[in-house]
Amino acid sequence: MLLYPPGEVYQRGEDRCQMNVSSSVANSLRACNDLGYISSVLKKENYGIFLKDYAGEKLSFNDFANDFKRENPDVVVISATTGSIYEDINFANEIKSLKNDIVIILKGALFFNPPEKLLDQLNLSNIDYLIGGEVEFIIKDLLNSHFYNKENLEKIEGITYLKNGQRITNKVIRFEEDLDKLPFPDRTIMNNKLYKNPLTNKPMATISASRGCSAHCIYCLSPIISGTKVRYRSPQSVVDEMVECVEKHGITDFFFKSDTFTINKDWVLNLCDLIINSKLSGKINWVANSRANTIDDEILSKMKQAGCSVIAIGLESGSEDSLLKMKKGTTVEINKKAVELIKKHGIKTFGFYLIGFPWEDNEHLEETKKFIFKADTDFIEIHLLVPYAGCELQKMINNKNVHILGEDACKYHSNGTDYLTSKELEAFKRSVTLRYYLRPKYIAKKLLDADMTPSLFLNYIKYGIKMLKNLLFNK
Repeated sequence: MLLYPPGEVYQRGEDRCQMNVSSSVANSLRACNDLGYISSVLKKENYGIFLKDYAGEKLSFNDFANDFKRENPDVVVISATTGSIYEDINFANEIKSLKNDIVIILKGALFFNPPEKLLDQLNLSNIDYLIGGEVEFIIKDLLNSHFYNKENLEKIEGITYLKNGQRITNKVIRFEEDLDKLPFPDRTIMNNKLYKNPLTNKPMATISASRGCSAHCIYCLSPIISGTKVRYRSPQSVVDEMVECVEKHGITDFFFKSDTFTINKDWVLNLCDLIINSKLSGKINWVANSRANTIDDEILSKMKQAGCSVIAIGLESGSEDSLLKMKKGTTVEINKKAVELIKKHGIKTFGFYLIGFPWEDNEHLEETKKFIFKADTDFIEIHLLVPYAGCELQKMINNKNVHILGEDACKYHSNGTDYLTSKELEAFKRSVTLRYYLRPKYIAKKLLDADMTPSLFLNYIKYGIKMLKNLLFNK
């Protein structure tokens, strides 16, 4: 059984981000590609597979227990996140009470080359294996070794397991270079209708295009869990997967999962040319992420022609001081020009911001607020900083009282900055987000969007209600 457990909805297939989608404003749930890859790989080894996103489908533990009783699995694989890790472990413990000899595997970024101090904080007595490496390249060897030759476990990078009562971690030393050798995620077993493009309300497939990032942002997991060398799928492989989505599953909306989709201009132009000259041309709609210093007129023009409708861009802050200290590699002016350039090509913009760095005070937040309204992107999401285990940021603040991490490396929240409390950060996020989305100018602009349809209008209303609920009533 491959599953996302019941409970709050997290971005479990995104080891880099892992955001709580339930409490976000404008983000939507993305497809469970991590489980889909596992299914495709294991089906080739003749394993029987059952897959379900219990959180996404708003199902309960009883729903899971009924499935579990009917399927009677030998192995359960749970996709875990840092924010939900304690709940995920409790869920695993409940599974063990249903069937004592079940093999339980937890996968997640938290277990990438984990220090003993971190693992000691967790009750892992009912967990057989932890996977912190790229699960799709590991799972086949792990299960075959478990069932047929446990001596081979010591050769598998990226796993933690018990041997003679002792916990062993095989660290990730190298990353798999050939991404094309992976089969496509198994969408025959996913509930594809669950994962929708919020702008069209149509099913949206996630396409993993590349892995790794050469940037050095102090808060980001990507260089750690995916490497600093960017590894690409071939553009043709990406197009072939999109064609399969259209022809076999009727999916025409896509999200390109890349740490930075536009970091290699030649690769992007090649992909766009293939799309434009394929049967997909004029029939698809897609979203990608970007960095402000990786785009120009040529690349944006080609992306628009190939069907790109939205670019999500990590703008992070309106403070030059913060951008410099977080090692973003951009400036306020570069970010401003990037947003203007995207808008010029008729592509919608989604601006992401981070607040809560240890050095930030009211002046930093005020600069960010001014930039948010000046940039005037189509959508915004303000995140409170999460100091993930392993990031430079966590090492920087580990001996401070600013964040609750020295005692517990699995805590998922900030306790404020050197100058601001967590309540002040939350109040800033709530105030700015509400003010931004409730502007008469913004609402009028959305109502007058050329592509606005009745169904899209209703979808905007749905997200508006979600925003108000999360910002006004959730504590």
